[in-house]
Amino acid sequence: RVSTLVTNNAAATARDAAASREQLLEENAQLKQQVAELQSQLVDYYDLKKENAQLYKYLDMKEQNQDFQLVAASVIGRDPNRFYTFTIDRGTNAGVSVNDPVVTDEGVVGWVSSANSISAEVTTILSPDTRMGGSAQAGGMDKVTGDSGVVSTDLMLADQGLVKLGYLTAETTAQPGDIVVTSGLGSIYPQNLKIGTIRSIEHEEYDVSLYALVEPFVDVTQVKDVMVITSFEGQGEALTGQEDSSASSGTGSEETP
Repeated sequence: RVSTLVTNNAAATARDAAASREQLLEENAQLKQQVAELQSQLVDYYDLKKENAQLYKYLDMKEQNQDFQLVAASVIGRDPNRFYTFTIDRGTNAGVSVNDPVVTDEGVVGWVSSANSISAEVTTILSPDTRMGGSAQAGGMDKVTGDSGVVSTDLMLADQGLVKLGYLTAETTAQPGDIVVTSGLGSIYPQNLKIGTIRSIEHEEYDVSLYALVEPFVDVTQVKDVMVITSFEGQGEALTGQEDSSASSGTGSEETP
């Protein structure tokens, strides 16, 4: 009887141990799932916190441009073989489309040159592929001088981190210290986005026109967080009237973004 009792107690103990082990394994699995869910919520929280911080920086821009729809994005890759482009972590699922302007609170960065569902490629203002209508403003006075042209660059200027406001006439009143902003011509970029500051006024090598050498406000080689303007009033509208005339003459038009 004693031997049987001992055997039965041992069996009961083994069953209890097995049950406890199963219970511990189940509880451990539940805890792991809870931890994973909390980690996911934490990632979402920090993503939302980061996006809110970015949006706060652009609050003034949004207040002055109620028609702007903005999407916050971060740079996630740079191609060393394509120095003037980078990849951001927002794509068509977030409303980003090809030709959308890309900016920071300091000024123009570039434009979306390709996009998929989760990411997009940005071609910057230092790319020879980028052209945009620009106008000069008297430095610190927020007053347009009336001098407009096309902002573009070439490989030599881009290596110096510079662009130029071209097609200025001999009667230009633009001068060093003036600010260059987007003119809105061509409907790729909205008006009055800051581009840079004029360094000097130079003569074109092959014709009689002048150009302003411009230092961009944004260092596009170092930028980490940007805003994509996915919608604004007049976006994508065809040129009409005087703008069509300018486009045909090759001055003051945006032949490409």
